[in-house]
Amino acid sequence: MKETPIFEEVFNRLLKLPGYWVNLLIGGLLSFVPIVNLFAFGYLFRLSHAVRRSGQPVLPAWRDWSGLFQDGLRFAVVWLGYWLLPILCACFVTWLMACIGLGALSNIFLLSVVLLATLLFSSALYRYNMRKDFKDLLDFALILRMTRMEWPRLLVPALVFLGMMVLFLPFYGFAIFAGFLMMITYTSLRFRSLEQS
Repeated sequence: MKETPIFEEVFNRLLKLPGYWVNLLIGGLLSFVPIVNLFAFGYLFRLSHAVRRSGQPVLPAWRDWSGLFQDGLRFAVVWLGYWLLPILCACFVTWLMACIGLGALSNIFLLSVVLLATLLFSSALYRYNMRKDFKDLLDFALILRMTRMEWPRLLVPALVFLGMMVLFLPFYGFAIFAGFLMMITYTSLRFRSLEQS
């Protein structure tokens, strides 16, 4: 892969990988069911690690299901802290804003938080993958700096992720899995290129 990954090239290469659609189908179906979705999370965790290690888009195999579950728990810790928690807090603030008559602004606020949470989560997952130490997730200032430094290059993938979430909301399992698959692949390559330079 080139020194500096370009989102469109990474996305096209990801779509052309052998088995992409089968992996998307498996991960999307698993993502619909709570607890079972930890297997899909484990797959995304392994994807992040494999892309970081190889420096190019790769799709890990669906094997070692107990290991996938354990990796899914690791992924879930990062996901809960850096993606879901900010979105749940934003939902509460959105509800408060709607109660005082700021409904239109509340939607803009919520979408902005989803966008920011997606960027923060991607940075936090990469940071955690460096040493696989949960203490690294407590360094919020570093994760925020990583996000702020790369946000102009990560904005388009994050908007694509947000668009997938909004457009395919009834198929949320596929939207979440496909969105994170794309986002994690690109951000892992992006941060890896910075690490190598």
